[in-house]
Amino acid sequence: MNRKLLGESLIEAGLINKEQLTHALTVKGQKFHLERIGKVLMNLNYIDEDTLIEFLGRQWGTSGINLYKANIDERAAHTITKNVAEKYKAIPVRFNSHGKTKKLVVAISDPSNLEALDTINFISGYCIEPVFARDEDIRWAIQYHYYYHKRQVV
Repeated sequence: MNRKLLGESLIEAGLINKEQLTHALTVKGQKFHLERIGKVLMNLNYIDEDTLIEFLGRQWGTSGINLYKANIDERAAHTITKNVAEKYKAIPVRFNSHGKTKKLVVAISDPSNLEALDTINFISGYCIEPVFARDEDIRWAIQYHYYYHKRQVV
């Protein structure tokens, strides 16, 4: 995955045009890392955060979200236990505010699994906004956030 591919994907989806991408890639003083092109496009008001997150989630599952976020929000990830995450192949990735409602964006391998969404809603206490993610991305995210971060904190 590279900046050019992400930019071209955004153009194909009709979210930005070629001139906007060219401008974003040539802004002086910007240091580009793979996950930053989305932030630059947002800073230039070419795309908003919710649209970018939804697009990346549809295209690349949790990997797409991580491409933009660099890391899943730990506060969100720890709203459910490792056992629940593994059972339902789902992991909360961030909080999203819609007006007065605070939603928990959950990457899940089967967004139509109402039992999983109801359980996560009950346990976390937040309204759930599901985003599709591949099984292998979910397994990686669970391992990273429930094992790696725990070792780093200790």
